[in-house]
Formats: sequence, C-alpha cells, structure tokens
Amino acid sequence: MTDVRQPFFWRSPPEAGGTGGELTVVTLEYAARYLRDDPPDADVVILESADALSPYRVQIDELAAASADTNSQFEYVTLSAAMEHLRGGETVRVALLWSDADENGKRVLTGLVPYRVSSGFFGLPKPVWRVWRHIHSYISTPVLRSGHERLALRRFLTLADMSGAAFVEFPIFHAGSAFADALEDVAGRQGRHVAETNAHERAFLQSDLSGDAYLSAHIRKKKRKEFNRLWNRLAELGELRFEAHDGGTNPSSWIRLFLDLEARGWKGKRGTALKADPGQRAFFEKICRGAHAQGKLHCAELTLDGKPLAMLASFRASGGVYTFKIAFDEDYSRYSPGALLMLKATGAFLGDERSIWVDSCAVPNHPMIDHIWAQRRAMRSVLVSCASPFGVPSVRYAAAAMTFAETVRTKLRARYHAFRKGTEHDAAD
Repeated sequence: MTDVRQPFFWRSPPEAGGTGGELTVVTLEYAARYLRDDPPDADVVILESADALSPYRVQIDELAAASADTNSQFEYVTLSAAMEHLRGGETVRVALLWSDADENGKRVLTGLVPYRVSSGFFGLPKPVWRVWRHIHSYISTPVLRSGHERLALRRFLTLADMSGAAFVEFPIFHAGSAFADALEDVAGRQGRHVAETNAHERAFLQSDLSGDAYLSAHIRKKKRKEFNRLWNRLAELGELRFEAHDGGTNPSSWIRLFLDLEARGWKGKRGTALKADPGQRAFFEKICRGAHAQGKLHCAELTLDGKPLAMLASFRASGGVYTFKIAFDEDYSRYSPGALLMLKATGAFLGDERSIWVDSCAVPNHPMIDHIWAQRRAMRSVLVSCASPFGVPSVRYAAAAMTFAETVRTKLRARYHAFRKGTEHDAAD
C-alpha cells in the first residue's frame, strides 16, 4: 500500500466561493520515511492518521506559536493523542494548508484544521464537513498563521467545495479571535451563508489585581467569610496545603494520583472517569507528559496531611492557560474542596508571570466557577455554506434542526435534574 495518493488539481472560479486559482491536494495515509526529507509539494496536505501527523511535528508546533489565536488541543502532542485514542471509529482528517511556493520553491504552513465528514446529517442528502470535536474538546478554533488567516481559510473552504460538501461546521471557537474576523471577511467576500448555531459565554480570568484583591472585588463578603470558615474547619483536621507546580521532574506520580482521585468520585461510580476507559486514560497520560516535556503542564492541588483532596490539571498556550480537569475527594464534600482549590488557584494564576489569562473551559452558568471568576469569554458555533447548490438551504435547515435539538436536550436535562433532586429529597425523608 502506498502512503501518498497522487495529487489532484482543481480550479475554483471566484463565484464558486473558492480561491479563484488552481489548488493542489495530496493525501497522506501513513508516515513514509522519505517524507521527512522530501515532503509532498501541494497547497493542501490531508493527513488521515496520527502516524501521518508525525513528519510535520516541528511545522505544527511552529504554526501554533505563530498563530494570533491559541488552541492547545490542536497542538501536535494533544492532537496526535486524540487521533490515536479518541477517534472512536470516526474517520478524522487533518488539513495542512500551505502558502504559495516562493522563488526557492519553499512553502510555509499557514493553517491546520482537523475535520470529519458526516453523511446523512439530519437527513441531508449531501455530506457535511465538521471541524473535529471529541469527548474532551473545549475549543475548536482552527490554528491559522498570523497575517495569513484569510489565505488559509479560503483554501480550506475551497477544499470543502471540491469535495461536494453542503456546508462546514465551525464549533466552539473564540468569538473575538483572529479566525472569527477572517471567517466573517472571507464568507462575506465570497457570498457564503453563515448561520449561528450556538453562542454562549464561559468564565474567564484576566486581571492586574492580586489574588486576594481580586477575590475581595468579585466575591461577596458573606461568601468569602463562608469560604474562610470552611478552610479553617478543614485545617483543623490536619496539615492543609495548596500548591501549584509544573509536575516536577516526573509527572507520572501526579497523573496517577489525579486519575485515582477522579475515579473515587461520582464519575467513577457512573463509569465516566478517565481511568475507566483505556483510550481516555491513555489520552490524558500522553497529553500531560507531552505538556510537561514542553513546560506547558500546570498542576494545582489541595492536600490534607499529604493526601490529595482536590486536583486541577491545566495546559499553557502562549500567554494563556486552559483549565482541563478537576477532581476532588467526595468524602470531604461538605468542605467544598473543589471551590477552595479554585480560590487558591485564582491567586496562583494571577501571580504567575507566564499567565496573562485563564480560560475555565467550563459550561455556561457553571454553578461554581461563574461565582469566582468575573470575566467572560464569548464562544460561537456556526455553519458556513459551500459552493454546492444545496449549500444555503442546507445551512438554513441544519441550523434550525440543531437549534431545535438543543432546546429539547436542555428541557430533558432540566427535567432529569428536577427528578433527581426530588428523588434525593424523598430518600432523605
């Protein structure tokens, strides 16, 4: 079996929404040894496996560093780990989008977009492209080189046009990103229809205040007194310590403690803890070790006599931090160890010279972090029509169907939580 499919060419007329030029595309199924010295020369290289990603590790990490936006999930280590362990049978592809060749024949990587193709989406007769989200996705902003966002985006949309897709879904991206600006501009110039399917805000931390000053400014005095009381009550049980660090010389011990702690809680009882699924466990271990090797792992923990009560795993990306997973010991739930950990972590983040901002990656209206962090980051999800005659009507139909489905899910979740609450009250009686 060959690794590389022969390149093909496609000329997109401007009115079709393409780049208005010839686009060359090469698909790579597996890493071939010679590609490290002689990579294919094309406008777009499509990678179909984590193995195929490996020859481009240096270019991908350099692209992430040169992007105006951050997305730790689309950096090499995290993306390759997800493709290896979280695909769940899905066919996931990564489009590498390159600049035109200069006089020396050299190209620069201008964009990276992981995606999958869905058939029969809400009964649609045409395939749709969806920027990839997996079970642990918290942001899906495409990684585009600063100053080259529009070129990269035009080429990706042209690629979707070439495939005959009805539309492209861009989920959970930062509404204030360079990508968002480029998408609005390119879609407007090419006459593509854009429909918003979700818009929400999530807790965000960015301030010049110290930790104590920030909490005093944004948490009511009565609530602060209650948190102080819980801390003092917990401290009566033993030596209570908070620590923020980078995982030390060997993060394996911290990773194991985190997985064990999470598995002892409600996620473990429901079978949704990372440790319960071999693929998810391998994913978490790999991204933590990879981040640690690059100096991007951020660990926070609350311990009682050396025993972990609450732990938080986060990842750095340029000048920011994305919080990823939190776990706490439910035997001490009456002391709110998770909230106490986040209060202490707030001060650690604000005092960290490497951190300009911290994204909670939490769901909107989160019952805990929304009451601690006052800032908000706006997130959006949109559908963008392709050149197909079915493009615009497909976007309108799919947007309405997705909105209706989310409304139904929200109502069902509310009823489920109300039922559980009622059941718990009955049991208490």
